[in-house]
Amino acid sequence: MSRIFLLLACHLTLLLAVSCSHAGVEKNAIYDGGSFELYPDSIVRGHRIYTASGLRAAESGRAGECDSLHRTVAYSSAGRMADALFAAALADTSALTVADVRLAGAFLRPEESMAALRAEVADGCIRCQDFPKISDIGCWAIAAWELYCVTGSRQWLKEAYDILTASIRRQWKQPSGRVAPLVCGQVARIDNPADYYPDWMTAMDRYQTLALEVNVSQATASSVASRMAGELNLYAEHEHQIQFAALRSAINDRLWIPDGQRYGQYLYGVYYPVLSAVSDSRANALCVLNGIATAEMAEDLVSAMPVYRDGVPDVCPQINPSAGSCSPLTQALFTLAAAKVRNPQAFVLGVASLMNMAVDGNLTSEWPAVVCKGFFGMDFTPDGIDFRPIVPVAFAGDKTLGGFRYRDAVFDIVMHGTGDRIATFAVDSVSLETPRLPASLEGRHRVDITLSGNDLPEPGVNIVERRDLLHVPQLRWSDDGSTVEIMDFDPEIRYSLFVDGVMTQVLGAERYSLPPSEPSVTAIMPSLPGGLTGFSPPGHVYAPGQSEVTVLASSVIPRRPPLHLIKDRRTADGYIELAARHNTRITCYANVPAAGDYFLTVGYSNGSQRDALRTLSINGRDVATLVCPSFHHDDWVTVRPSNTVVVSLQEGPNKIALTYISGTMLLNRITLLKKVH
Repeated sequence: MSRIFLLLACHLTLLLAVSCSHAGVEKNAIYDGGSFELYPDSIVRGHRIYTASGLRAAESGRAGECDSLHRTVAYSSAGRMADALFAAALADTSALTVADVRLAGAFLRPEESMAALRAEVADGCIRCQDFPKISDIGCWAIAAWELYCVTGSRQWLKEAYDILTASIRRQWKQPSGRVAPLVCGQVARIDNPADYYPDWMTAMDRYQTLALEVNVSQATASSVASRMAGELNLYAEHEHQIQFAALRSAINDRLWIPDGQRYGQYLYGVYYPVLSAVSDSRANALCVLNGIATAEMAEDLVSAMPVYRDGVPDVCPQINPSAGSCSPLTQALFTLAAAKVRNPQAFVLGVASLMNMAVDGNLTSEWPAVVCKGFFGMDFTPDGIDFRPIVPVAFAGDKTLGGFRYRDAVFDIVMHGTGDRIATFAVDSVSLETPRLPASLEGRHRVDITLSGNDLPEPGVNIVERRDLLHVPQLRWSDDGSTVEIMDFDPEIRYSLFVDGVMTQVLGAERYSLPPSEPSVTAIMPSLPGGLTGFSPPGHVYAPGQSEVTVLASSVIPRRPPLHLIKDRRTADGYIELAARHNTRITCYANVPAAGDYFLTVGYSNGSQRDALRTLSINGRDVATLVCPSFHHDDWVTVRPSNTVVVSLQEGPNKIALTYISGTMLLNRITLLKKVH
């Protein structure tokens, strides 16, 4: 209770520093964000002025809660606002998240960071997310690696490697996407699906998306596992690197938008996925930071990614107009990505927007990360700290990190000048050729970094107006499924027709007829000439003749109707129970007219409170894992689709088997649709 009153008192102190006039504020702003202006000593929002002195007063109220380790690190520069925000961040003793550890927790609070990462582990693996989400093991991996680089603890390295590799093995056992080796799953950080997905998507639809962030996470985990294996002198280093390279190549081939010079949000659609052109700013920044994008792609991406004048949106255009558009973590990652590719305009925008957000609440790790890894360019490696600083002219003036603890040493780091080229790098007045602080240093040392004052490149930044996503087109299909009408047709909108995942034409009228006798999956995606896009409705399956094959549970022999779950016998006759005690393996046959690849989906019901998993075997060979989640307790009648997988079948009869892994389900049907390409 006392902590609550203390925070209220701190907030009141800050409000007392808010003025109703612009008196005392410098005329030339460092950055004008439209809704705010950043000055060295203050931030102005309309008629309100937030001062550095007000922040320091609020921060001093929390000083008693900080341990001595945090307080030894101090930042000072020509901008008192930046200094006050850094002090306020270090004064915040909130529990660390994995993202906090990844950004700055590892070097600011290493012992707490180790505890935070261990808290995310259960049964030797990074804790699983509930369906339809998939765990963000990449963020945990990066945080664990940086913690090793900061502490040098071999014990932690071995522990983290075992946890990470066990988690990777578990993830690879889960169903993969229809576009190998991309993996499916809902983005772990998305709590409200309406913020990230169209309304028509069910949990299974979201699960089957091939999201940029999910696949970057998987690729990053493999990359870090390779580095860890190398440090431990394990042969698995090469194996993990192969996994990383395969995923990286698939991400760059399938999720990169050449015309937009950035990545799309995700591939969606059950059968032939199409790419959402929505920009996921956080995932794009991670592609730069985690080595997914090539150097040229990374430079183009930071320049082309749509941002607002006052910050970087989490997604653009906005999917849910009522959702918060910009988050501190997204600003921090974008700013670090801008620093990595040496884009000063993007860096200044990111720094300013992050500082503006920090006024509303301490950013435990975001702002310290931008100071240390952005301005100072600190990169922690097993051998020491490398420096690759960047200081735009807008933030000119000496910058000092005092009392920075690293292993057995304490550094007072002073950086002079502007630019991104180091003229001299000296430790205790002794110049070094390489801007690196070796891990072997002990005791206290002064480090002087002098920048050359070189002109920075001007690749620019893509500032756009706030805008919402185009509405999903309202479609009406004819009874035979061969003709579509766009009910809300707008001649100003471009309607791109995708047939079996390939864009074939732009519709110039509200009606379109599919070619007769040819099976297809059709999607219609709206867009405007300026680049504004929308989502397609669910793909429409047109399956004339024998292009779709269905095996009903009622045709499988022997079977026992699940009367203990469905009381009506006529209804129960349409299901077969697959559980731990009986029907642990059930076999049936599907007769297909031609050999080739088919989409396979199981229609099931699950009224338990546990997701059901089954191994799918085709002609005696295990080929995939089927996920049959529970949605409503005691609902054993509603038939839902499992995840869809691609299987290779021979002409004529094919043996299909489902083997128990976990959970109870009722099988209703198995559907096969011929894959065109």
